[in-house]
Amino acid sequence: MKHFFSPLAVLISIAILLSSCTDKKEVERLSNENGELKKESEELKIDLQKARSVANRLDFLASKLKGIKARLVTNYGNIELEFYPEKAPLTVFAFITRGESGFYVNTQFHRIIKDFMIQGGDPNSKDNIPDNDGQGGPIVNIPHEFNDIKHEPGIISMARISDVSAGAGSQFFIMHSTKQYLDNQYTAFGRVTNGMEVVDKIANVKTYQSDPKLRDRPVKPVVIKKVEVFR
Repeated sequence: MKHFFSPLAVLISIAILLSSCTDKKEVERLSNENGELKKESEELKIDLQKARSVANRLDFLASKLKGIKARLVTNYGNIELEFYPEKAPLTVFAFITRGESGFYVNTQFHRIIKDFMIQGGDPNSKDNIPDNDGQGGPIVNIPHEFNDIKHEPGIISMARISDVSAGAGSQFFIMHSTKQYLDNQYTAFGRVTNGMEVVDKIANVKTYQSDPKLRDRPVKPVVIKKVEVFR
């Protein structure tokens, strides 16, 4: 007995077969994507836990630094500072610990520009060899902590080189005027609370101008004798 299949039946059978194969591939594709999503989700959870852990440590550090102050004792007078650890906890911590350890003792304000800022904190400035001033720093730099603090008179901020990825060293500057273009480009981390007249006095000292190697260096040394840290 012969069996006859109509063309329509054959087409339906082929369609069912193709549909079955397509569904199988689609299920396999979706299964693979689901596995990848689960893996990404687990990785994101781990990253989130790490981020929370880092944030908790920084919050802890900021809380311990709250209320800490410092006094720069210079040969032109004293400059007292308060800090913003909630904005730049690592920077404040680095400055405070260097101050406590004597790192800044006998360093100089080696770069002074009236109506701009006074810059110091370079360990090279201790040796009275001006050619290397502005090039020194600690063994390990810290990451920048750019924030929304405005660079206005009395604000203390970290110096840096053009390569942002290099981070910040030990050099800092105190603003003598307002410079908006520095905002969120340099890490501001504190301000002068007492002794702004000393900053003004230092900003007005005579500096070298004709010699490019000595440009903006004070003719007579402006020395940070010590940094006193207190609450």
